[in-house]
Amino acid sequence: MLPTVPMAWHVAFMLFMPFMLSRFGARVLVFAGACTLCTVACGGSDEGATIEPDPEPEADAVPPASAFLAPEDYDCTASGPFEPPARPHPVDCFADPTCDGRLVAAHRMGTHFAPENSLSALRASILLGIDIVETDVRLTADGEVVLIHDGSVDRTLEGSGDVGAMSLAEIESMPMRANGLAGDFSCDRVPTLDDTFALARGRIVVELEVKDTEAGVVAAEYLRDEDLYGSAFLLCSRSECEAARAAVPDVPIMSRPKASTEVAAEIDYDPAPVLVHVDPTEPFLATPIVDAIHGVGAKVYANAFIDADVIALGGNGFDRYLGMFDDGLDAVQSEVAHYALVALGRLQPE
Repeated sequence: MLPTVPMAWHVAFMLFMPFMLSRFGARVLVFAGACTLCTVACGGSDEGATIEPDPEPEADAVPPASAFLAPEDYDCTASGPFEPPARPHPVDCFADPTCDGRLVAAHRMGTHFAPENSLSALRASILLGIDIVETDVRLTADGEVVLIHDGSVDRTLEGSGDVGAMSLAEIESMPMRANGLAGDFSCDRVPTLDDTFALARGRIVVELEVKDTEAGVVAAEYLRDEDLYGSAFLLCSRSECEAARAAVPDVPIMSRPKASTEVAAEIDYDPAPVLVHVDPTEPFLATPIVDAIHGVGAKVYANAFIDADVIALGGNGFDRYLGMFDDGLDAVQSEVAHYALVALGRLQPE
């Protein structure tokens, strides 16, 4: 008999496999296959032997998105106003080295409430009191920056084709896929920077993950020209950050070292990054590294996807979000950022 996999891991696998496939492609399938082979080999080593699973703790019910917001508060039927609840820190805390607020970021603007990277998702995140929404910038064929993760529209829009091969008008003609989410999202189209900051400015911070170098440069120029340094920053690779800073030397950036040994180089910008994106693991969270990041005035930022999110979605509570902050993080990005707000005492389900 093969060992039984705890239910929480089944939940995590089902929820996060689409995300992992979109980010890592076939490598995820190879890894999953290797894990399966390893399990079979280990479980079948002694004929007739059984491996008893560890007793699974009783899981609590996980509150759905509708327990926090009704779709009509933020979907295409909503009329506003779209104002955030009071926060324990200023909206521009991310850019202030003296601000010690615990910041919560919603991945792709908040996919448990509305289509990813949509204005409906942005409205929901504002109303929840999320501190930062992460989104992605790409360039259309006619040089416009749009907020979309993939290089093609096939997965997220009612259409097909490459973003870089289509005009803004062509992309805006395609409705977003709602993927069974509750609410009316018929008005949602891929947002532009103008669309986004008309809603976000002064209410929530926007993290613009650079998906191609030219889009990063155009976005940097936009942030400068629209006086948005207190409302947004770029997440970029070394080469992307250098290109953006060559065009706009003081644009706010979040650097992303691939290994703890790269941290020193990735904080060596002038001006320094406002945040540094790390893996939530011991090599990155060792005291000397956290101190070095804080020493240049930057904040430490990490994902909760395979950490606190898995625990929360498995019905095992939200305390791990607090643990991630206690480990040395200043900002945590989550697929279910509203649960991190619950852990911080900033939000409660109805």
